[in-house]
Parts: sequence; structure tokens; C-alpha cells
Amino acid sequence: MKQIICIATILFLSVCLIPGVFSQTLMSDEFNGTGQNLQSFWQVKDGDKSPWELKDGLLVAEAGFNQDLWGADTTTRFYQVTDQDQFDIETSMVVDYADACTVAGIVVYSATTQDHQGRDGQWVTLKLWGRGADDNNAVLQYQRRENDDEGLGYIGELAGYKPDQGVIPLELRIKRDGDDYESWFKPNAEGDWVSVSKATNELAEPLEVGIYVGICDGEGPGTMTVTFDYFREASSPATPVDPRDRLAVTWGELKGQQ
Repeated sequence: MKQIICIATILFLSVCLIPGVFSQTLMSDEFNGTGQNLQSFWQVKDGDKSPWELKDGLLVAEAGFNQDLWGADTTTRFYQVTDQDQFDIETSMVVDYADACTVAGIVVYSATTQDHQGRDGQWVTLKLWGRGADDNNAVLQYQRRENDDEGLGYIGELAGYKPDQGVIPLELRIKRDGDDYESWFKPNAEGDWVSVSKATNELAEPLEVGIYVGICDGEGPGTMTVTFDYFREASSPATPVDPRDRLAVTWGELKGQQ
């Protein structure tokens, strides 16, 4: 009997040590480490493509080229694995970019869900898309894979928010309640949460939840540095602020200070 118990214990511990077999509760992180010493609950995808480090309580990433989150996920992504049916998470970041197509944001990713075109991998993301070329401004997007159909609750360009390229601070938030995903953001990383949208997406668990960066373009003159201050449970109630009312004031105030 002792032998059977011992074997069962060894098998149980072996399974527990296999990455990704058991999910976990999402953990908050203030990024207080140094170098690349992320806490053990984080995993990093394609970390070699965008040099990154923990410094002075921040996660700083220099975005690499040929990295996007649209038709496929080719970004550098920092994520935790979870099977939580409900969560409410936020991150604060400062994006500094110039002369390139860039992406940075927060994502809920399912590798085991097929998208609307039958491809493996589906997600919900709230991101800042820095537009290069002649635009040289950024927009806020709320999307699933290669789709931002407003009829489904997604948004290709949030009206009223279009900061110029350069230094752009903002906070992002996504709440999951089963198959329902709701999002908010704080322009200039302050003030009330501004409602973005709510969408329904059936994402199979386990989920990879986290933050990411990338420059969509190939090798070129463009640059982007993203500084994440934290990743954590939402710290304040979401307020029903309509973006048409809030953004006119916030973005006007910000532009007036430049």
C-alpha cells in the first residue's frame, strides 16, 4: 500500500511540474525585480525579439520589428495561464513611439479556440495602435483576431482619441464574465475609466492573459519603447463614462499642456 501511495504521489507531483497542465489564479505584479527576473507565474513569448528588463519598478521593452497582433500573434507577450471564469485586470503603460506601425496592449488569448476563419488561436485585445507612414498618430482598438466588427462590440478606432506619436501614457482594463468581455481605458493614465465596449467571445481555457509589444513593420527607422508600471486586479470600480463626453475634455487638456 505504501508503494502505491508513493507512486501516486510521484505521478501527481510530476504532472504539477509540467508547464501549462494546471492553470492558476491571475497574480498582480508591480514589476519590482531587476534584469529579467520576472516572478515565476509569468511566461514570455518571443522575448528575444524585443529586448526587455525590469528596472526601478517597471517592465521596459524595446519593441522589435515584424511583430503584430492582428492576423496572427507575432508579438513579444508576457502572460499568465489561467482558467478563471471571471476576472477584472488592468495595466498602466507609457508608449513612446515614432515613425512606425506599432502595437501594445492587454490581451486574453486562447490557443485552443478556432477563430471565425477556422484558424487555431483566438483572442480579445485592447490595444494602442501606433500608425506610422503619413498619419503619425495612434488610435485605441478593441478587437478579436483579424476582426473589429462594431456589430459584435469591437472597435477599430475609438472616436475622439487620437494622440500624436511620441510619449503616450494610458491605462487599459479588461473584465471577463464567462464569455462576456468588457473594456475601459484612462487617457493620459488618469481620471475616470472611459468605457470602450463590450463583446462576446467564446474562448476555450486555458487562457493566456497578459501584455504585449511589437512593431508591425519590417526593419526600418521606426522605434517604440513601452514601459509597464504594473499588471493587477482592477483597483477601482468602472464608471459609466461615455467617451464622447470624457475624451473631449481629457485630450483637450493634454494637448493644452504640450
